[in-house]
Amino acid sequence: MVNFLLDKYPSETGSIVKRFEKETPMSLVMATSEEEEEELRESEEEESVRSESKDSNPRPKKRRESICAEKLKDDECDSDLQEVTEKSESEMARISEILMGNMFFSHLDDQQMKAIRNTMFLITHADGDIIIRQGDEGENFFLVDSGVVEIFINDGDERNLVKTCQAGDSFGELALLYGAPRAASCLASGDVRLWALDRISFKRILMKTTLDVRTVNKSFLQNVPLFSNLDEYELLTISDSLHEEIFEDSQTVLTEGEEGDKFFLIKDGCAVCTKRQSDGSSKEVKRMTGGEYFGELALLKDKPRQATVTAEGSLSCLSMNRATFNRLVCMKELLVRNMETYSKN
Repeated sequence: MVNFLLDKYPSETGSIVKRFEKETPMSLVMATSEEEEEELRESEEEESVRSESKDSNPRPKKRRESICAEKLKDDECDSDLQEVTEKSESEMARISEILMGNMFFSHLDDQQMKAIRNTMFLITHADGDIIIRQGDEGENFFLVDSGVVEIFINDGDERNLVKTCQAGDSFGELALLYGAPRAASCLASGDVRLWALDRISFKRILMKTTLDVRTVNKSFLQNVPLFSNLDEYELLTISDSLHEEIFEDSQTVLTEGEEGDKFFLIKDGCAVCTKRQSDGSSKEVKRMTGGEYFGELALLKDKPRQATVTAEGSLSCLSMNRATFNRLVCMKELLVRNMETYSKN
């Protein structure tokens, strides 16, 4: 995603990336200055002049860089949340149901949950409607109440599907968290019913806690060889789809022969893999530690679990359920490629 932003909006994102490398994470989240805003306006004018005389030579490929969080302005911190939108009892119950199952809201207290529930407003779209257009400014965060939303990244004349969102999923957070243009386009596939949260309410309620979780997960993923070639958008998308699970010593994570519904990535600790023998005994076949993963074969090939995995000592894993795994195109493609490479070797 960073490569796309740097290519299409070099003046805006370039200045943000440079500041990110020099400042601490907390200062990036908490403050902004009028001088920096003035620099952005000046750089936009310079870019406009340069674009008139720009030649047709392609830009050199850039390495993956980090995106910094948009700073929460003083007037946004002091302003009230969006006014309460009237809803029926069934609509309030439906929103609560979605919030409870969504990772963005799982860590919030009752007061924060109530504020989000009251502030959200309903939006409907018909088949083919463009909900978010790549490159536009972000104004809202969305929860899918019903229907399907397809997310595409446009690369020249190509349009690549990167994710499919269904009821209970969310999208649109990236531009709000990082103050960058929309990184992808989101289209309604059939009739879609959405609950939206405006930018200021989203930032005031969710930004700090969401960034903390996302930063920890993304930093971990960047050090795992499996994810080393992913771009920023893919890393953040996977990071947002992972849930941390803690297993105690000798606790079974998955059992050989059972149906698989999760993929696991070891964050910390040791997992022991065993297989049943013909005489009924169990034989240890592998030990796995931080950065290794398991459980993907049952999801990719729709087969029963091929082994039993047990925690040795305290084990921390990041997990992804089958529904999310199937909708996350970049994750499936990555594991399929890795599995094919492993088979050849």
